[in-house]
Amino acid sequence: MRSIKIQLATLGLILLTVGCSSMTTPQQQQSDESNSSAVAATTQPSVSKDPQLTKALQSIHRLYKKNKLEQAKQELQTLIKAYPKQTAPHIDLGIIQLDEQTPQAAEQSFNAALAIDEESSTAHNLLGVALRMQGKFKQAEQAYQAALSHQPDYLLAHRNLGILYDLYLAKPKQALQHYQQYQTMLGSKDKELENWIIDLQRRVGK
Repeated sequence: MRSIKIQLATLGLILLTVGCSSMTTPQQQQSDESNSSAVAATTQPSVSKDPQLTKALQSIHRLYKKNKLEQAKQELQTLIKAYPKQTAPHIDLGIIQLDEQTPQAAEQSFNAALAIDEESSTAHNLLGVALRMQGKFKQAEQAYQAALSHQPDYLLAHRNLGILYDLYLAKPKQALQHYQQYQTMLGSKDKELENWIIDLQRRVGK
């Protein structure tokens, strides 16, 4: 079985997803918590209608990049209280918790975001990551599927669901479908994923 890094290329890229977290950037769509891309390092902040919230999240993003996670978490907790109807602080807190290898805490943060906006594909997708890290594979499948139900062209969710089917649920045909959909919508070749597709095609006899 190919090794899977629980790296969070999603970390830098989802930090600063202000407001409606179901909106994804091209950087978000071309990354994945289990691949080796360095997209997170070049992520640009999102723009909010609330300039104060944008400024605060930018500051937290800088703290994260300096690995000052405790301070970043404290400031996110302050934002959660100040902006109770915003999903972004909850999502960003959950991302840091994933980085700290505390997926149960991250699960709570993403569920808090979904309590505010149940259609947030970003929160559903990241909830899937937290559940997968805990070995809750069927629940992770449901979370990824929920992300895709709200945003069918969400590339990250297709890739994550493909990985789940491939490596954890032993459903190679479904994995192949999501890998191919990801590759098609990406519009450019992902060499790593291309190798996975070739491997799966051999296994399912295509």
